[in-house]
Amino acid sequence: MIPVIIMSGFCTAIARIIGQTEVKGSIGYYLLQAGNGGFSIMVAVLAAGIGYSIAGKAAIAPGLMGGFLSTVVNASFLGGILAGLVAGMITIFFNNLNLPKSIKSMVPLVVIPLVGGLVEVGLIMYVVGPPLAALTQAAVGFFMGMNHASRFVLGFMLGCMTGFDMGGPVNKMAFAIVTAFASAGVWGPAAGKNVAAMAPPLGIAMSVLIFSPKKYSKADRENAKAAIIMSMCQVTEGALPFAFDDPLRVVPAAMIGSGLGHGLILSWGVTVPLLSGGIFTLPVASNPFLYLAALLIAAATTGVILSILKPKRKEEEKEEKVHDLDISIEM
Repeated sequence: MIPVIIMSGFCTAIARIIGQTEVKGSIGYYLLQAGNGGFSIMVAVLAAGIGYSIAGKAAIAPGLMGGFLSTVVNASFLGGILAGLVAGMITIFFNNLNLPKSIKSMVPLVVIPLVGGLVEVGLIMYVVGPPLAALTQAAVGFFMGMNHASRFVLGFMLGCMTGFDMGGPVNKMAFAIVTAFASAGVWGPAAGKNVAAMAPPLGIAMSVLIFSPKKYSKADRENAKAAIIMSMCQVTEGALPFAFDDPLRVVPAAMIGSGLGHGLILSWGVTVPLLSGGIFTLPVASNPFLYLAALLIAAATTGVILSILKPKRKEEEKEEKVHDLDISIEM
């Protein structure tokens, strides 16, 4: 699902930069159509991927059907997850039946798509689709109705999750929430997530290279230079070498910085139609200046906190000079 979102987001972003999206036949128009088309199938791709991961190729077709129907009834991300799970379970059920070889060869091509498709239609369109659609709309409506302070709190919580394990399971939970909003057409959390993901490595680099360089080793300074590049590419894992070395100081600093950045983005109402892309998403932000400001504030906050918490480095022991020894063995 993520590559589809990235591909669609860049098509949409480039279309907005080029302009003339309303002029049929123009490059901007066709790029925007491509981006919208990609967004329309992303939930179907998610459902197919989940079904495939559970039961293999045979689950792809019913997963696609259920995911597409989830988009039709506005069940969105939650409906897609359920559709993928159902496709996988139906496929496993039929694959485990003891059937004659002549019939069993038809199961993946005929029986599973037929039965799986019918089950997905009944389940998504009539049973769970409407309640999930109502839940999705309620969540979006609740978010849109939040005031600036409430949005900041939500963003701060999501940002702290992003900065906590820097690409680990808690980070992925926050990403799932942001993706659910994006699939419903709400792109503010996506902008906040991008800033929250870039802030830790950039903030740590600021601490190492600018705020308190004497507290770090030469190796740290080399890692910090690499962290800047990884930050610009939105690779939060660039902060991991420092987190592994000093988690009690690095992790809280990263969490506060990421939380602040995400909170500012939501309270300022900045949006970005991409779930990743690093600094390259700046041109397509609804307000590039505030987007960049939130990133710098978040990174600087992490850098300042870490510089304050980091103890002074002990003087390195001078390396003892080792002289070459001429050893001669007389025979």
